Amino acid sequence: MILNVEAVTKGYTGRRKNKMIANDNISLHIDEGEIYGLLGQNGAGKTTLVNQILGLITPDSGDIQLLGKSVLQSPARARSICSVQPQSQVPLGFLTPKQAVTLIGKMRAGKKFDAKRLDTLFEALDMGEWANKEGEKLSGGARRLTAFCMAVIAPGKLVILDEPTNDVDPVRRRYLWQVIRNLTNDGTSVILVTHNVLEAEKAVDRVAIINKGRILTQGTPSEVKSSVSNQMRIELSLASELDIEIPSWALSSHKNGSRLFFAIDPQEVTATIEWAKRQVDLGLIIDYSLSPATIEDAYIELTSKKAVGL
Repeated sequence: MILNVEAVTKGYTGRRKNKMIANDNISLHIDEGEIYGLLGQNGAGKTTLVNQILGLITPDSGDIQLLGKSVLQSPARARSICSVQPQSQVPLGFLTPKQAVTLIGKMRAGKKFDAKRLDTLFEALDMGEWANKEGEKLSGGARRLTAFCMAVIAPGKLVILDEPTNDVDPVRRRYLWQVIRNLTNDGTSVILVTHNVLEAEKAVDRVAIINKGRILTQGTPSEVKSSVSNQMRIELSLASELDIEIPSWALSSHKNGSRLFFAIDPQEVTATIEWAKRQVDLGLIIDYSLSPATIEDAYIELTSKKAVGL
């Protein structure tokens, strides 16, 4: 086991001296070579938990163990074990991606730094065109990929990636996920911190849904989806962003721009398809698709009992 978090609670005192609980009795573990997703909206408590794993802040109660030793007793050791890509952009200044990644690699690996690994990373992520370009002249996506390479050029036993695909184009996003999966081949474990539900489902071995400081559920994607396993979901492409009347048998729903999603009982599949066909005939929707429940459905079901916008 790489990481074991046991009943961790962390609170802060607000401006009005009100106690705000950022993490509420959180327990989880991460095994060797595992990609573990922390899934939740901004403010859910993900970053607070990560900062405690890194020994940057101390829990009010509970314990965190990395490779069998308490982070509370040796926070500096925790930071030597972990590699981190923060959510915020890393300021590169006039450094090129190649210079920045090389610098971090030499700092972490010393004489064991392997320059060939840098070339392999840049090739895998198709970053050749930016390798020698000054950081100030890079796009947000190129800076994000550079920060990722800085985190994994000489990875610790636990790599923490906070929204690694922000600003990254769809093609290189696929390359990045493959590099992340390759990281685990030698036993490296990964924590993926994200609010992107669809990416999490494809990338992780296990996932925890965290909301208002508490873990609502955790397990493999299949186990998490089992909470709504008796449901189906329909996805609609709307002809406009104007609201349309959702059928009474919809169990939950949410809208994202011109896309509308709602969950249904399998017994309502026929009625739902007939309803969708009528909306197409009326010109209200362009197309629709029906599929089994996803982690996104479980996320919505667990965090809200009403329609929400993500």
